This record gives sequence, C-alpha cells and structure tokens, in this order.
Amino acid sequence: MIIMKKSFLKGFLLILFSSTCFACTNGIENLVDAGTPVVDSPAGLIDDIKASSNLLGWGNIGDTTIRVKADKDVLPALTGKKVDLTAITSNLEGGFRMISVGGSLSAGFRDGGLYREGQLTAFPNLIARQMNIPFYQPLFDANEGNGSGYKTLAGTEPIASFKMVTNNLGYVDGKAEKLKKFSGNNLDSYAFPGMTPWLRISVSDKMGRKFSDRIFNNTQDNFNFNNEQLNNQSPDFFIYETGYDDIIRSIMAGGGGGITGSDPTAETGGTILINNLVNSKAKGVLLNVPDAMDLPYFNQITNDKISKLTGVVIRVQSRIGSENYRDFNPAIDKLIPTLTVEKLMKGDFKGLVPLSIYDVLSKEDGNNEWIAVSPIYYNQSNTQRIAKAKGLPVVDIYTLYKKIFAGTYSTDDGIKVDANWKTGNFFSADGIYPTAFGQAVIANEVIKTINQYYKLTIPLVDTRFFLKK
Repeated sequence: MIIMKKSFLKGFLLILFSSTCFACTNGIENLVDAGTPVVDSPAGLIDDIKASSNLLGWGNIGDTTIRVKADKDVLPALTGKKVDLTAITSNLEGGFRMISVGGSLSAGFRDGGLYREGQLTAFPNLIARQMNIPFYQPLFDANEGNGSGYKTLAGTEPIASFKMVTNNLGYVDGKAEKLKKFSGNNLDSYAFPGMTPWLRISVSDKMGRKFSDRIFNNTQDNFNFNNEQLNNQSPDFFIYETGYDDIIRSIMAGGGGGITGSDPTAETGGTILINNLVNSKAKGVLLNVPDAMDLPYFNQITNDKISKLTGVVIRVQSRIGSENYRDFNPAIDKLIPTLTVEKLMKGDFKGLVPLSIYDVLSKEDGNNEWIAVSPIYYNQSNTQRIAKAKGLPVVDIYTLYKKIFAGTYSTDDGIKVDANWKTGNFFSADGIYPTAFGQAVIANEVIKTINQYYKLTIPLVDTRFFLKK
C-alpha cells in the first residue's frame, strides 16, 4: 500500500474541518426582552448543525435559548459628529463609501457562529460608526438574529464544554447546509468565515459555502468567490484582512496545508483585488495575521493536564495511513482539541491510546508542522510586500496579540486587556475569535493606523461600553 505524505493529505482534508469557535453568553434569564419572540428550531436541524460543524458538536453537553438582543443594546448611540475624510476620498462630489473584505474576524464571527450581534460589533462596522458613514452589512434579520447558531461556555475542565444556542436561527427549510439569503440591496461588507487570500471557497468547504452563498451566487463548480462583483466595486476606502481563517483551519486539521496552501508570494485573488482598488484611486489599509498557536483554545490541553492522566499510554500515528505509532513526546507534540482528544481528557480511554496524526501538532524533525501554521513568512512576503508596493499601511495585529498574551497591553481609555478566555475579556469562550470588546480593541488599532498614515482625526471607540457585551 502506498503511504501518502502527511502534509499533502492533511492539506487536502483540512477543508473538511470548519474553523468555528465558541463564546460565552449570559443565560436567557439575564437578558432583557428585545421584542423579538423566541422561535424554537426542530430537533433534526439542531442535530444536523452539530454533525456538519465538528466544533459545534464536540464538547456539546446540551442546548440553550437566548433572546436576540435589540440593536440599541448592542451598540452605543451615534454622536453625529462629522469627520473630515477628504484625504481618503477619491470622489469629492459623491458620498463617501468604505468596503471591508475579509474572513471571520472582519465578519464578526464569534461564539461558534455568525449572528446579528457579532456582525454589528465587527471591527469594520465600529470603524464606520466612528467615521460617521453608512456601512451596509449582510445582517441576519432580527427574527433569525441568532444566525448560524452559537455556543455558550458551560465548563473548562478538563477540557472546554458548551451548550448550543438553538433558537431564532437563519437556516432554509430546516436544513443545516443552507442559510437564508441576504435580502438587502446595498452591501459594503464582503467578509465571511472561510474566505481565503485567494478569495474563493472550495467545493468541500461546506461551512464557508453557507456564509458566502448568503451574499454571492456561487455557480462555478469549485465555488469560486465572485471576484467579478468585488472587482467592480469603486469605494473611496477599503479594509482588507485574510489569512487568519487559513491558519486556524490548518491547526484544526493537525498542521496540514499551511496558511494558503501555496507560495504566499503568488498572485492571488486578493492581490489582484488590492491592485484594482488602488488603481481606481481607492485608499486602504491591510491587516496582518496573528500567531494562532498562541490562542487560548489551542493551549487548553497543557502538559501538566496530560501528565495527570492515569492508566493510559499515549501513542501517535507516524504518518497518514500508517499502522506504526511512536510514543507521545510532550517536548515536540501538542494535542489539538478533537473528538478523540476530548474523550481522552475526560478519562474515557484506558490502556494504550493510539492518536491519529490529526489529533497532534508536532515539531518532529523533517516535518515541523508549527512552521506550516506560522504567519511570519506570510506577513512578510504577502501582506507587507503588497502594502509597500501599493503605498498602503499595515495594521500590525500580530504584535497587538503578542502584547495581549504578554499582559502588557491596555486600551487608550485605560482598560488592561486580558487574554484569559474564561473571563470573556478580549477572547470569547472559544479562545479563538474576539468578543465585542476585543473587536473594539482591534477597531481602535485600525483607526490609529489610518489616522497616522493618512493624517486624519477619526475618534477612537469607547471600548469600555463593549467590555461585557
């Protein structure tokens, strides 16, 4: 039998894994009735959602109901103050327009899903509000305000457990594979979970297709992102963020694939789009990619916890399809939260425990998977290179995240940012994507970069308002 290389097959299979995450939300008894009635979902739909999204199924200990919040309870009131945007306006006679192109982070994905509250507190929308400009998002309607469904934190030991919010969802005909189409006529936010630097969605990426199909008619066999529609946009300003979802998917697949699956210096749909936008006189800003290996979700299974497991001997598969296993080595091996690892940490296994290569991220000689999931080369050869060539500033959220993990970052309005995902400060309970407060922190970093580079005076977001949102 031919043994396929681990890196190749992992890169092929990682698209089967969804880059979902979870966040902590108060129970229904702690929420004010927003006026939107609770609409329960059929049991079959809930089961299908969990089955089609591995992380919405893993660690799940039940379901819960949470009312959709009123928008006024999610966002602060607008000040109405005008901001001089002349320096970044290409058409002085028309109304100013900003677009956002990106992945989960830009879309406001959090708590294991995409839903109205997360969309409203996405950093591009917060920036638009500070600019006092309209910004049209593909929002879920209020009656379907819980969108794709999301999770609440139920416990953290020995591994995270959750409950899924199952009411007021936005699926079509009670089926998990299709979300209701966005019905609006205007759109400025072209960001959704699963979007890559190639601006396309694989035919096998069912999670990405759910969200992209809400706003695009993906008629191609490989479900390419509709670059024609994007390249026909003529905004005054754009925010571009990609690559983060790629790394997270890669880690969840045990290290296969890397950030883009190919040379990051290659011309992608994203680089073509940026070139076209700059040629059309649009100004913009690019975001680089944080180091996802620092994320709390991927660091919850510590060596200390593993050492306390009794009656088990952990073995690691040497390569894909192989029947050979080696001893687990805590110096080079990192357990990834998977269904098997969840059972291991809960004590469901005894004796010899063979782990698949998809359960482990290894620094093994000759196949160091940590290199594949590092954003350093991508940030330098892709983001920074393009920015320099096109005269665009880069928002360094790679360094921002490093400071937050080091405990050395405070907001401009005096709040120390905490990376402990259990507290719900910067990270939601998923330990991957930020809370509303975290989005406000990122929004301010973008605003500061814009102000410095383009000599503007856009006011910063009041992060304190979002601290417990």
